[in-house]
Amino acid sequence: METSGDRLTTTEYGVLGLLAFGESSGYDLARAATRSIDYMWAPSRSQIYKVLPRLVAAGYAESREVEQRGRPDKAVYRITPGGLAALRAWVETVEEASPGVFAMKLFFAWTASPEAAHEQLALYRSQAERHLAEFEEMERNLSSRDDPVHSRVALRHGILRARATLEWAKEAAALLDSAAEDWRPQRLSGLRRSSR
Repeated sequence: METSGDRLTTTEYGVLGLLAFGESSGYDLARAATRSIDYMWAPSRSQIYKVLPRLVAAGYAESREVEQRGRPDKAVYRITPGGLAALRAWVETVEEASPGVFAMKLFFAWTASPEAAHEQLALYRSQAERHLAEFEEMERNLSSRDDPVHSRVALRHGILRARATLEWAKEAAALLDSAAEDWRPQRLSGLRRSSR
């Protein structure tokens, strides 16, 4: 899992995104991932511990030691302005990606421009529309005599999933519109304080 040039790995972006919520230890980050983004991205604790020093070395995160009574000291990490900029640039890059990466970008879109979530959603919606059209064309061309029923069963799954995704995208766009004014500035002002 190497970082190539300025482009980080999905795990590195995921860790930066979790750090954007506030200062955390590696253990806390692993727990936060389990409670929030585990279904889209599920790094092992060892992956998180490997990524953190690389993010510090690259200037995307800072660390400090915290003294603990009766236990070894622990390192806690926080995102830097450079890390926030890298995370924001990733979220704002609209490109075809796996559903998990798309969902992560949407989850962390509060760190980016207000348009970022809508742009990611628009691309995902267009992918679902394209898949639906392809699946419906395949269904029209199925021959009940020559094709096993299992082909139709699998195809119906794709069609219904694409339709559900399109319904969700419509609902998500409305939610983003209604929430944009309320929560984004609060989150970013808190993030700026924690990144100093």
